Amino acid sequence: MPTSDEKFMVQALKLATLGGRDVAPNPMVGAVIVKNGKVIGKGYHKKFGGPHAEVNAIKSVKNKKDLIGSTIYVTLEPCQLHGKTPPCSELIKKVGISKVICGSKDPFQPKSNYKILKGEIADKCVFLNKFFFTWVTKKRPFITVKIAVSADGFVAGKGGAPVRITNKKQDIEIHKLRAFYQAIMVGSNTVLSDNPHLGVRLVKGKDPLRIILDSKNRVPKTAKVFRDKNYLHINKKTTLNKLFAELAKKEISSILVEPGPTLYRILKKEKLIDELIVFTGKKNIKAGLKISF
Repeated sequence: MPTSDEKFMVQALKLATLGGRDVAPNPMVGAVIVKNGKVIGKGYHKKFGGPHAEVNAIKSVKNKKDLIGSTIYVTLEPCQLHGKTPPCSELIKKVGISKVICGSKDPFQPKSNYKILKGEIADKCVFLNKFFFTWVTKKRPFITVKIAVSADGFVAGKGGAPVRITNKKQDIEIHKLRAFYQAIMVGSNTVLSDNPHLGVRLVKGKDPLRIILDSKNRVPKTAKVFRDKNYLHINKKTTLNKLFAELAKKEISSILVEPGPTLYRILKKEKLIDELIVFTGKKNIKAGLKISF
């Protein structure tokens, strides 16, 4: 059975997810304030540069005297440093909250005496902010590779010809993925063969920044990826490590890559794949291009 600490942290986790991509590259954070076993305040980080979860939770408490002697459950350790907003640790102390329980440690912050949970719920707090932790510790975005494979293992037809592999239900899941990432990346071969849109159309959400790797400058300006200004055209030679480091400095913490075989091989060779998501279709193509996983 979950402990009371875990039960309240689960509530904080659910709140944290509401922040979504709007908080990037900052982490998604939720906070719940408890007094005498009852929740008296809730909050989450809503927007990059805006008040943190702890601040919003404290604001939600109607009678501020109730904060004295209370406990705050927060999915990520409260900030102790001045950034875009004042340190939450100072506010927590000022209002009289006596106990702080955290779901995960913040690598940005110095050591603290806050209690950090361990176990499954704590692991979920860390997983929730895999983009943030990678951005901070590795100085590059979190890289998720999405590949669609036919029932017989092909990713494209003969000569790289585009073939429909996923069904409508899978397409919706792919668009949900796109909406969750700050950027989406493809190589020039993919654009030349498929002329993809790379936007979010089947679900509600914002289009990610479209990054087109095109060192030989082959992609025509009439391609769908250039339909508006929300793109980054890499038309000069560079390494992925250097590019990812530059993107991290521009506060891009997550990239969804939809690669062809060539780009996938490079990512795999450079050990730049943090997560691989494979959608398997039900149809057999019988001939075409394959990717070696």
